[in-house]
Amino acid sequence: MRLGFHYHIPAIMKESKIFMPGYLGRFLDSLASECESITCFMHSPVGLEIDEMDYALKAQNIHLVDIGPHVSVPKRMLSSFKVKKIVRKFSEKIDLMLIRGPSPLLPDIANVFKRDSASLLIVGDYLAGIVDSTQPSWRKVLVRIWSKWNSNRQLKIANSSLVFVNSHLLFQHYQFQTKNLVETRTTTLSLTDFYKREDTCQTSPLHLLYTGRIDRAKGLLDILDALKTVVGSGEDIVFDLVGMLVKGDNILEEIFNKAKLYGLSERIKFHGYKPLGPELFEFYKQADIYILASQSSEGFPRTIWEAMAHSLPVIATKVGSIPDFVGGAALLVDPNRPDKLAAAVKEIISNKELRVENINKGYELAQTNTLEIRAKQMITEMENYLRRLKK
Repeated sequence: MRLGFHYHIPAIMKESKIFMPGYLGRFLDSLASECESITCFMHSPVGLEIDEMDYALKAQNIHLVDIGPHVSVPKRMLSSFKVKKIVRKFSEKIDLMLIRGPSPLLPDIANVFKRDSASLLIVGDYLAGIVDSTQPSWRKVLVRIWSKWNSNRQLKIANSSLVFVNSHLLFQHYQFQTKNLVETRTTTLSLTDFYKREDTCQTSPLHLLYTGRIDRAKGLLDILDALKTVVGSGEDIVFDLVGMLVKGDNILEEIFNKAKLYGLSERIKFHGYKPLGPELFEFYKQADIYILASQSSEGFPRTIWEAMAHSLPVIATKVGSIPDFVGGAALLVDPNRPDKLAAAVKEIISNKELRVENINKGYELAQTNTLEIRAKQMITEMENYLRRLKK
């Protein structure tokens, strides 16, 4: 199968290799192993985005088509006719166009192809994320209006497409919009990434780990409040944060200021952004507990799979699809409850039987969700879909 692909995350060609963020590059490499070719229609990075292009694609059957710079959404929308013109040149050489969404140009690019020749991979909801945004109120109103408009256009495309969704909430949202709906799991893990150990929490100080965007919606201040309680109870524990800062969000400064007020400055370690792969995975290997305190609008974070694959007990909040996916393989608490987080951390530290059980269940669960498994599933669903269309 000759696959097309679009997502709004940029990519760039350097030294005859295609570079993009690791989570996306690994996904495309896994798909490429199952199909004849992939033609990627991607924006080029702007400014500091070049630093995020840290993964070189390995597959030789992936081709990059530059559809213009990754400028603001309004500017990209205004240039949509140029993008469609570029994509149209390649449309006859593509059997199915896979578009990851939500994405600003999803409806425009899908409409280049004849009816039924698009497939969508929906991994989130713009509307759900507006509440967590740090933007001014007036801007949120405008974003909400545009998001609603774009979401309605996306639904129209979904009606005549093969649609993959990566959460049960999204499945419920789309189940009456399309007859070709598949619930899947998105992951960044290959079979070679797993790290098995029997237990954690053996050596002081213990390491509590968060990886992901340094974003206030991830409940990082709640984790800090929980840390204060845990340390106050006599535990020797350090909080490690690994991830990329979010433009316009001063949450890291707030964390350090509050930590100083709590007398916890020496227990907060920010390690900056680490590219997906061995450098990032080393932090999981050195950690004792993984914690994620998202407050709302969470699909299913890939970081939970990564933590489980590295034999870490996981504490997370009951938001989005997290309860649907992890089952009994993690300790789940209500969002916006630092007291519940603190109790969970102390329970993991003190209860070896529970800790080892979560480590083993999480590791086994992550093994069912590798790139190799998901890529084969997606390509098989696409091939079956195309065969049904020909009947």
